[in-house]
Amino acid sequence: MASSSAARRVVLSFAETGGVGIRRSNAAASSSSASSSFSDRIMSFATSSPESTATAVDVTGNIVASSPDQPAKSKKGLFARAWDRYSLGEQQRRIMLGERLFRSAQRRSDDLTWYTFGHIGRDFRPRHAMLTMHVWFLHRRLLNDKVDPHKSLMVQEELFDVLWNDSRSRIRAEGVNELTVNKHLKDVQQVSFQQMTHFDHAFTEYREDSIRRFEELAAAVWIHLLMKDEGASDDLIKRLAAYVEYQHQNVVQSLPDAYFQDGKVNWGSMPSFDGMKDKNGEIMRPVAPDPDDVLPEGWIIALTDAGDTYYWNTQTNQTTWQRPI
Repeated sequence: MASSSAARRVVLSFAETGGVGIRRSNAAASSSSASSSFSDRIMSFATSSPESTATAVDVTGNIVASSPDQPAKSKKGLFARAWDRYSLGEQQRRIMLGERLFRSAQRRSDDLTWYTFGHIGRDFRPRHAMLTMHVWFLHRRLLNDKVDPHKSLMVQEELFDVLWNDSRSRIRAEGVNELTVNKHLKDVQQVSFQQMTHFDHAFTEYREDSIRRFEELAAAVWIHLLMKDEGASDDLIKRLAAYVEYQHQNVVQSLPDAYFQDGKVNWGSMPSFDGMKDKNGEIMRPVAPDPDDVLPEGWIIALTDAGDTYYWNTQTNQTTWQRPI
């Protein structure tokens, strides 16, 4: 496999092909003028609008374009398609499936392994990028659905609706002025689609070239998950890129239709970060977990629409405002 240093240079090729990669000189300029405002932290690397050919929904979740990987249109008749979209029962099932898929991605992206052994940043931007990556796996699976493509695209709308509602709650939890929430949400949507477009580009442009695809994925990981950190470990970048390859095969190609249509996603084991080395060849020690993130088994942190924190036991469905002991 090509080195991650070479993979970082692939950012140039992605920019030249009309993607959203950013030249290293621009990245340095951005980091030197960092701002403490929430908006600046979200948009610190975004310099162009996403122009996706594989992402089939816009920032509101509406279907706007087809994809090279999108299956042929459903053969359902007009009445059957209208029934899928407008009948109360079908709408409820669609909303429930979109919610289940999102919560599956959320639980995976919230795994403390990423932020301790994996050395992913804990602030809003890298954590949102981790969630976006797992939602993207589900998005690709829905685009490739052969059972009922028409219904899958509507489920995709619901999935993105839940993502943006959740993003809005997390933005409010950051304490921003309520009048600016929608502006910040648009910023978050922009960088989210830039990230998904970059992953799309890797798998469409280099479908038959595994080496170039891995380099492009490494570049995407470095830009979006590691925030273009010049000190990021090449070993870490390679492991994260390999995880993207694995999950694309696992979720998009291998997950049984019956499980997926029921909102069940088997993500498999978390990637191993054992023996991971930094840029100096030293073994990287795990970062101590944030005490606020450590909860009893089954409990997760959740947010109301207003951004207030509560706790939810996913096994018993119990909720409480008080931190469980």
